[in-house]
Amino acid sequence: MEKFCHIKLFDLQLNGEMLLNDFSLSFVSLKSVCLLGESGSGKSVLLRALAKNPSLFQTNGKISFYFLESLDARDWKTEINFQNFDLETKEYLEKFLKSPFASQRYALIRKVLEQPDFLFCESLSSILSLKELSFFLEFLKKRGISLFYVTNQIEETPMFDYLQVIKSEKIAIEGPMLSVLQEEKLMKRLGFSLPFYVNMSIQLQYYGVVDKICLSKEELEEEIWKSN
Repeated sequence: MEKFCHIKLFDLQLNGEMLLNDFSLSFVSLKSVCLLGESGSGKSVLLRALAKNPSLFQTNGKISFYFLESLDARDWKTEINFQNFDLETKEYLEKFLKSPFASQRYALIRKVLEQPDFLFCESLSSILSLKELSFFLEFLKKRGISLFYVTNQIEETPMFDYLQVIKSEKIAIEGPMLSVLQEEKLMKRLGFSLPFYVNMSIQLQYYGVVDKICLSKEELEEEIWKSN
C-alpha cells in the first residue's frame, strides 16, 4: 500500500503574528518535497508546529522530525547494527559520520534508523555540502523514506521532486520542481535567483548549445559534450 501524508489546511501564527496563511500539502511515499523561503518566513516554526500537533496531518505512515539535533557520536560504530546494511551503505555511513559535524549527522542517521516513512527535516546546509545532501537523498530513497525539507538555499532545490515557495505568509508558487524553477521572472520577484546550473543551461538553451534545462554540473557538461 502506498504511504501518504496530507497536511490539512491551517494558519500558522507566532505570538499573534501570522506566518503562514492557508498552508496545506499532500505527498506520497518516495517523493521528496522542498519548502523554500527567506529566513524568518516561518519554515522552522512550521516544522515544530507539525511535530507538536499530529492532528494537523493525516497519514497512513510513520513520521519523524529532525531539528539539527546533536548526539554523542564517539561510539556510533557500536550503536549502529551494521549487519542491517549492505557494503555500499556501510561505506557511506562510515564516510558520512567522519566529519566535524559528526554529532549532528549521527542524530540525523538515528532518525533514519527509526525507519519512518516520512522524514520532516530542517535545513542541513550547515552540516552537509550540496553533494553530500544529494547522496543523503539517494540514501533515503533506497530505504523508502520520503523527505519534507525546509530551506532558504535555492541551490538545494533541484534535488527535490516538488517545490513550494513561501512569500508574504502564503505559498506563492508550487509544483514539480523543474516547472517552478522555470518561472524565472516570478522567482526573481520572490527574491530568488535561479540555481547556477539551471540558470546557465537556460542561457545556453537560448543559444542552442544545450537542449534541456540541467540541474547539476555533471548534467550540464554531458549536454555540452553531446552538442559538440
